[in-house]
Amino acid sequence: MPERESFTSPESGHEYSFIYLPATSPSNPTLLFLHGFPSQLNDWAFQIAYFSSHGYGVVAPDLLGYGQSSKPDDAAQYRLKLISDDIYRLLDHLDLPSVVGVGHDFGATLLSRMVAYGSTRWSALVFLAVGPPQMGTPFDLDMVNSMTKDFLGYELLGYITWLGGDEAEEAQNALESHPEAAMSLVFPADQSVWEEWYRPLGKMKQFVTEDRRVAVGSWYTPKLQQHHLDSFARKDGYKGAVRWRFKLGTATGYVEGMGAKDEKCAIAGWALGTSGML
Repeated sequence: MPERESFTSPESGHEYSFIYLPATSPSNPTLLFLHGFPSQLNDWAFQIAYFSSHGYGVVAPDLLGYGQSSKPDDAAQYRLKLISDDIYRLLDHLDLPSVVGVGHDFGATLLSRMVAYGSTRWSALVFLAVGPPQMGTPFDLDMVNSMTKDFLGYELLGYITWLGGDEAEEAQNALESHPEAAMSLVFPADQSVWEEWYRPLGKMKQFVTEDRRVAVGSWYTPKLQQHHLDSFARKDGYKGAVRWRFKLGTATGYVEGMGAKDEKCAIAGWALGTSGML
């Protein structure tokens, strides 16, 4: 893994920890990797090694609130528009006018919003785990959980009620107190455990606070596990994670719908044909 660098956005004052490996040839594209929840740039280690060894450029930041990047207290600082602006300034700092965007989970949501706010920057887009959610419409968490409870027998996003609701501060403290329990649940060898312990209402809280364990996936190597614990098993390790959940989420805000105004402005400003990228 290359050495970390740091960049402070001149507009927000937020500091971002990132790694950058230039492309070996001007004809080779650079890939921008945007991680999800709960993660940090080290989780891209295999992708960074593979693509850089084939001559591609690579940029991978710890997103706001994660890893070694700034962790503001104010959840309003985690609006996707503000984070998008910060990442664009990072790309300007690295003199990268065009990149391939690769986003996973919340990183995929951020990527879709970055495209909406500055679509000429991108030569290609890769969305992992989730696609671009609908813009400009607040996300109705209760409706989704009620609908999926009726259809699946369990709430699909029940864990967000704990992470992003009135218990968010309690959730942060529990996750930081029982980081190995949380890690095993989020990166399990058998993802069917999510249907019992992650997705249904109240079950992630029970799993973490009771300090339970399931087997971690073999692909999540001991080295990756240690990087994860170095980031999350400490005070404020999960601060950004719960604040992203509280104010942001897929469409514009799991709980409070923040970002809808930003997104409606972006939609209004699109030129004909631009929206086809989303």
